[in-house]
Amino acid sequence: MTLSNKLIESFKNKPDQSKWNYILALQQLQNAIFELEKDEDDPIVLKDLSTRALDIGKDLEELLNLMETDLGE
Repeated sequence: MTLSNKLIESFKNKPDQSKWNYILALQQLQNAIFELEKDEDDPIVLKDLSTRALDIGKDLEELLNLMETDLGE
């Protein structure tokens, strides 16, 4: 899941509470994926889970950077 430019632009205009709700939901999803990885032995499934967790991490980083920019203004 990588965020489109249109979604990022839309995100900038959302209320702060909505932004934080979305960020927290992504963090919870990433944590759930990490939990699934703990008990998984299949390398194909592990690769898929890892890819999803990394994609979510990139999205989180981008959104948190936007929040940081907003706080700096």
